[in-house]
Amino acid sequence: MNDQRWTLKLYRDDSETTVVFENVKHAFMTAGNTVLTIAQYADNGTHHYINWPRERICWWRLERE
Repeated sequence: MNDQRWTLKLYRDDSETTVVFENVKHAFMTAGNTVLTIAQYADNGTHHYINWPRERICWWRLERE
């Protein structure tokens, strides 16, 4: 397993609150560039997906952990 982990910072369009996801494996746009899909590692080493619709996101960025 690749141990490269990322922190994703998501800036929502409706507030000044930043949503932070740690232990991110990948982040990419899906569904014709309308959904941000985040693959995040769980504590047991598996991963799960989190989906955010593009209209709820102002911008986002990945940072190496």
